[in-house]
Amino acid sequence: MTAPTGGEWVIRSLEREGVRHVFGIPGVHNLAVYDALLRQSAITHVLARHEQGAAFMADGYARASGTPGVVVVTSGPAATNTLTPLAESYSGSVPVFVVMSDIASALVGRDLGALHEVPNQIDCFRPVTRWAEALTETAAIPTSLAAAFELARTGRPGPVALSIPNDLLFARAEATAPPPSTARRPPCHVADVETAARRLRVATRPLVITGGGVVAAGAERELAALARRLGAPVVSTVGGRGALDERDPLWHSVLPDRRATAGALGRADVVLAVGTKLGHRSLEKLGVTLGAGQTLIHLDLDPAVIGRAFKAEVAVVGDARDGLARLVQALGPGPAATGWDRAWLAESRKDAGPRFTPEVAAAIATLRRALPDDAIVVNDQTGLTYWMEYRFPVYAPRTFLYPTGSAVLGYAVPAAIGAKLARPERAVVAVAGDGGFMFSVAELATAVKYHLPIVFLVVNDERYGAIKYLQQRMYEGRWGEADLSNPDFPALARAFGARGERLAGIDALPDAIGRALAGDGPTLLELRMTIEPPWE
Repeated sequence: MTAPTGGEWVIRSLEREGVRHVFGIPGVHNLAVYDALLRQSAITHVLARHEQGAAFMADGYARASGTPGVVVVTSGPAATNTLTPLAESYSGSVPVFVVMSDIASALVGRDLGALHEVPNQIDCFRPVTRWAEALTETAAIPTSLAAAFELARTGRPGPVALSIPNDLLFARAEATAPPPSTARRPPCHVADVETAARRLRVATRPLVITGGGVVAAGAERELAALARRLGAPVVSTVGGRGALDERDPLWHSVLPDRRATAGALGRADVVLAVGTKLGHRSLEKLGVTLGAGQTLIHLDLDPAVIGRAFKAEVAVVGDARDGLARLVQALGPGPAATGWDRAWLAESRKDAGPRFTPEVAAAIATLRRALPDDAIVVNDQTGLTYWMEYRFPVYAPRTFLYPTGSAVLGYAVPAAIGAKLARPERAVVAVAGDGGFMFSVAELATAVKYHLPIVFLVVNDERYGAIKYLQQRMYEGRWGEADLSNPDFPALARAFGARGERLAGIDALPDAIGRALAGDGPTLLELRMTIEPPWE
């Protein structure tokens, strides 16, 4: 019996961790990994058309499934093509693991002009990962991959990048795989929970902000129980949407939605923020800060984010599910808070402002009615999705995927592919503008190759509409270099082997989506509509 190659150790380690899909593109330096992939059946490889697409697929897979998305790419430009997706995954705390090859270990760092050389390749990845490591021996592959999964299970989720010189992937070595991990996220300290409970017991207008950490912890039931015990309105970050069904009377709004959120946040006497770093992108739109007489209780797995945006009077470090369950227990039975004016909350919740036109409202309402409650909606950056960030009702966790951290174009098409592979039983719809769709149009071929019945809704206004909007308001009506020359989108879809249809109007959307979801492959629906963003 010969020892396994480094490529075999990569695939054995991934299989051992329960990985069932890997996204990537083969290249000359990582062929040992692909040879190992071809000789097994537990892991399905998904061949992307660009490494950026592969990494966005892994991001969508991770968000929809709650398990890490894995990318395998070759050295140099292939590896660096994953940097933009990793920047989004890092800001969104999404576990995406990139396993990349590198030039031969004897050449690393010497800047000799080797094929696919990026000097000190791994250094490119350190700013956008939770952990980035260059391996120096084949035997380290199983322990390093096990450590990556351990990090995802026990700490704040995020990307990991492992760089393996190609000679180590082709070399054979004996290695010992670590024993199965039993680690879990750390529990919250009992004393900190009790301090938080004392503050919440005397609150007259408590408010809960729920972030993606609640979803990552699977703490939806605990969140609902705490909100009901307190009678507290719940405000979601975009990453935390669906942690509480937004048809629930206690769900109030999305954090960056200033009109609906700022008043409630300003009136709260105790704010409990759970599983969120209270990111600047959300807070800058609010135009308010927590002031005198308000108490912030911040519960998060990562102590580094507590106090970063606002000083927390009570810091609780640990798993969101554990912390919320302990808070419910510590509070015990009792009456809900009585200080909120519920009628006022209801009115402020509905306030979308005059820019929320009947046409935009109808588009969002029609799309929501056309989809099952548990459909996964994957968003790009475009006028309609800017409004959907605030106003599209989300009923379940992991069903509203949106690249809020980096606000990147080109996310929706590949991320929808990843989401569909993660949850094949769910309806999946990608919503993109004409500009963003063209960033990733090549991945339509991937959806065709794997017969994925995804609906790609392209809202076409023949321009980068948000940029035109900003130019006109910043520069006395002048605008330019934002108008686009587009293809015939339905014909383009048919050229790829997908179905393509141009909708006569928004009323045609439900029937078109119904036909598309019943198909055996992807469908592109083009909707010609100009929608200005909600920014005031």
